[in-house]
Amino acid sequence: MNIITLTTDFGYRDYSVGALKGQLYRLLPDVTIVDISHDIERFNIAEVAYTLQGAYSYFPNKTIHIIGVNNELNPERPLLILDYNNHYFITADNGFISLFVEEQTPCHIYKVNLKDTCSSFPTLDFSTKVAQLIRLQTPIEEIGTPYQEHLHITNFLPKVLPNRIEGTIIHIDHFGNLVSNITQKLLEKEAKGRKFNVYFRYESIKNIGLEDIYLQYNQAEEKEIPEGNKMLIFNKLKYLEMTLYKSDPSSSRSAASLMGIKRGNTMSIDFI
Repeated sequence: MNIITLTTDFGYRDYSVGALKGQLYRLLPDVTIVDISHDIERFNIAEVAYTLQGAYSYFPNKTIHIIGVNNELNPERPLLILDYNNHYFITADNGFISLFVEEQTPCHIYKVNLKDTCSSFPTLDFSTKVAQLIRLQTPIEEIGTPYQEHLHITNFLPKVLPNRIEGTIIHIDHFGNLVSNITQKLLEKEAKGRKFNVYFRYESIKNIGLEDIYLQYNQAEEKEIPEGNKMLIFNKLKYLEMTLYKSDPSSSRSAASLMGIKRGNTMSIDFI
């Protein structure tokens, strides 16, 4: 399949998305371009990783994914190609890979051979041309060289303490639900059968166990939870999120708006 996806923080007010697509069509007239999102919070690599974790695997193998977030280049932050699960990701060395790739999953990383990285719009000037080379079946080894020194960032990862997990809100979805960076796997590992309290800023859900966290929204209907009540759920990607049952962000009745929480705010779990 001749597909290229775009995930950026460019928004739609400016010319950036249009120029990026125009360049790709000029280089690859038969390509199919899919917008995953252009509403990523500015420079928010954690949100990019979360968004692509949810979307990329539904595309055919050999799909090329261009990432245009925090993409400025310099000698210490080169342009990279990530070959992962039969997909290609083009990104600056900005920490995305360390947040995106699952542990123990094989991947190959290449530093793109660029003579000059000077550009005010590197996604347009460089990433599109790398996508063209990949789509024309140029061997990756001719585009770049193997690279192991990519940036690892830890400030977006949960902190695990003896009786506490400190997390961060990495995404607020269309319904105003608060997605944390704490996974079901991590919580199950650390809970060890204990009850716990979950704190999202000033709001809390106390004295609960893993069995009290929903796996799908319709479980709330089965238990006849009133509309607007707080609930915790492990979402499709197995991240812990807080939601208000049948929330409505347009009327300021969502977890994010009622709690005044933004992306990047902290949350925590205290074990009893």
